[in-house]
Amino acid sequence: MVYDKAYLESSGAYALDPVRARFPRPRKCLLNRGVYGVLRDAGPDTWGRDMLFREHGVLSEIEILRRAPEDGAGNISFHAENRLKAYSIEEIDQASSGFPPSDEPASRAVYPTTSMGGAKPKLLAYDAEAFWIAKFPEKGDPEYKNAANEHAMLEMAKSCGIEACDSRLHVLPDGRKILLVRRFDLDGSPARYARGGFASAHTVLGMGDPRHEGALRSYVRFRHEAKHWTKRDDGAALWRRLAFNALVSNTDDHARNHALVFDGAWRLSKAFDIVATPGVGLVRLCLGIHAGGVVATPESLILSADEMGIEREEAVDVLVDMAAQITAQWRSRIGDGMAAVSVDQLASAFRLADEVLVFDFARVASPVRSRRYKPRR
Repeated sequence: MVYDKAYLESSGAYALDPVRARFPRPRKCLLNRGVYGVLRDAGPDTWGRDMLFREHGVLSEIEILRRAPEDGAGNISFHAENRLKAYSIEEIDQASSGFPPSDEPASRAVYPTTSMGGAKPKLLAYDAEAFWIAKFPEKGDPEYKNAANEHAMLEMAKSCGIEACDSRLHVLPDGRKILLVRRFDLDGSPARYARGGFASAHTVLGMGDPRHEGALRSYVRFRHEAKHWTKRDDGAALWRRLAFNALVSNTDDHARNHALVFDGAWRLSKAFDIVATPGVGLVRLCLGIHAGGVVATPESLILSADEMGIEREEAVDVLVDMAAQITAQWRSRIGDGMAAVSVDQLASAFRLADEVLVFDFARVASPVRSRRYKPRR
């Protein structure tokens, strides 16, 4: 990839990736089949890619980007013309009887889908002078995984001091509930819109090579790598997010579910894709939280705070307050969004929050000076 001369001379030019695609000459990309991560972030993820494969067969990475809708994350487009399609709530209601589609190609079953990432079927909506991602349940999903769950977790995250996406529930004509999540990278109207830059933690961490991804996948490393983009330390904000994810058993906190956004400067995005997951035994997150480990316990959460630059006493206070709010609020937050039996099935998702409230934090060993972090390039 090279930057066009006209782009470099424009007033709004900035490095799409200030580490791997710096001005004036980006490095050669050896990851993601030769596609820079920040470009890959603008394309479709699991759901959108599956729909393209069903319609067109096997596609190269470049063909995937060129054929996908123009509503992917961030401000990078692969189309010369304006192809942004946003549906009104009324249009979504009309399309919902055939959405998500059956195994037939989506292009012959329903309206065009969205490029937004994830495995869930989605459509881009425009309502109340804002853009929203309309997230539909997959066929066969248990009810406790539905829209009410994610909406409640996003709202509860806000009450716990986390800057999270705005969301709301919408009831379709057939009675199904879908979630509307407000886009934080897209403003204006379908006729005249502005888009901000976007880079997933997967890109910021330099992931894309399966041989090394295990060593790169951690909140601590994301904190340090993000500094090269944002020129600030977001350790405290990231630790709140990892702690909240653990306390509600959001075990889908992978690197594409964290991001940086650009709106004149790079900064940490709002939190998104938080879903409580019931289970038994230890809570295991996707990203490492302490010394490379992914198992969340009251002790490991406090030790992770040490690694993220947070004072021990402050970390304990924040963790206990979070746990108290979660245990007191989660049922009322979900409200009548799902049947009582499904609400009961969610109870085990908050087992770590219950444990935190009775844990003796005086047992946790004092922090030791950690080794100097060495960035991977």
